[in-house]
Amino acid sequence: MVNPLATLVRIGSYRSVPFGLLGMAATAVPFPIALIPAVLIPGDAKAKIVYGMLAMALLVGLAGLPGPMRRVSIWFSNQMLGTRIAQPPPHTKVAWAERWRSAAWLLVHTGLGWILFGLGCFLMVGFVFVVIWMGGGGSPIEFFGERLTIEAGTAGLWTVPIALVTLVVIAYVLAGFTKLFQHSAISLLGPSAAERVAAAEVRANHFAQRNRLARELHDSIGHTLTTSTIQAAAAAEMVDSEPQLVRRALGTIEESSRAALEDLDHVLGLLRDDRSSREPERRLLEAGTLAERARAGGAVIDYELTGPAAELPATLSREAYRIVQEGLTNALRHAHPGPVTVRVAVLADALRIEIVNPLVDHAVASGRGGNGLPGLTERVEALRGELIAGPAVDGEPLWRLVTTIPLRSRS
Repeated sequence: MVNPLATLVRIGSYRSVPFGLLGMAATAVPFPIALIPAVLIPGDAKAKIVYGMLAMALLVGLAGLPGPMRRVSIWFSNQMLGTRIAQPPPHTKVAWAERWRSAAWLLVHTGLGWILFGLGCFLMVGFVFVVIWMGGGGSPIEFFGERLTIEAGTAGLWTVPIALVTLVVIAYVLAGFTKLFQHSAISLLGPSAAERVAAAEVRANHFAQRNRLARELHDSIGHTLTTSTIQAAAAAEMVDSEPQLVRRALGTIEESSRAALEDLDHVLGLLRDDRSSREPERRLLEAGTLAERARAGGAVIDYELTGPAAELPATLSREAYRIVQEGLTNALRHAHPGPVTVRVAVLADALRIEIVNPLVDHAVASGRGGNGLPGLTERVEALRGELIAGPAVDGEPLWRLVTTIPLRSRS
């Protein structure tokens, strides 16, 4: 249950006082200009007041139209009213619909500020009258040109609650204006449908970039660690009998580690938003080096690339390299020391990648654990291709991964 007295002791309930004063202060700049039509246009005193108020409203509304004013208004609202209105996405143009809403907010801000000031003065004067009445009256008082005499009230304890009730009314009025300011700010300064869509696109691009970086790290570092582990194990067995092979294995580990460091440096540069970071150029023609490094570690790799791979678009060639890298990594993890067959064919209308390795006892027929297969699926689907992975259908103890990527957009 909400405690109505909690509003009175909450400091945030009185945010309307400084915020309303800020709105009043904002009218100090256009006030001299607003006096011009009030002075020049003929009419009686009441008409001139109306002319001045209309000129003031026009000037305040125009001040809210510039794009930066929306961001400034949101900042002041969040800081002084405690709202949590999201700023428009950076480097985006503020639409005219939002500019008009900002102008309306500035009018509401200044208008409510003056209303709060006038109402607050009226209530405070009423409180003073009550205090004077409780004190037994006094000399006549000038109030808006009228001479008022407050007669003495009947003394007694019952007069004290009257003054307290008056203060409580003032406190609730201030708290009510705080709520009114907050709801108005959220309605007029809050994100529109177009701004929500723009913010959602920014978030989607951010998450897509993070997922892409995760795939890059998984593919590159995962492949390097897998091949390096195999090569290190083989070198440990031949360190005494075959020193030349050990040197070759260590050289391969160094080469693959250096390539992985280039990929890691690229990813870390993107995470730091380092514009000078360049993405290493990995092309399908270089996929043969992956097989050579694996062979240097003792793995049996049958690799074959056919077709005009050099004519592939750069993006497709780079993604195809990663697909071969991840597929070969998975095969080495699950099939070593069994033979792995890699067939890459650039056909007239499609790119086909097939990787086959022995299905060992611990392999799960319905799929393999880890993030490799889901990452491959995301890559292939992004290229509008198909990926089929699973045990061979002819009953042989083989695991087959087949990827087909169209070279032209499907209708």
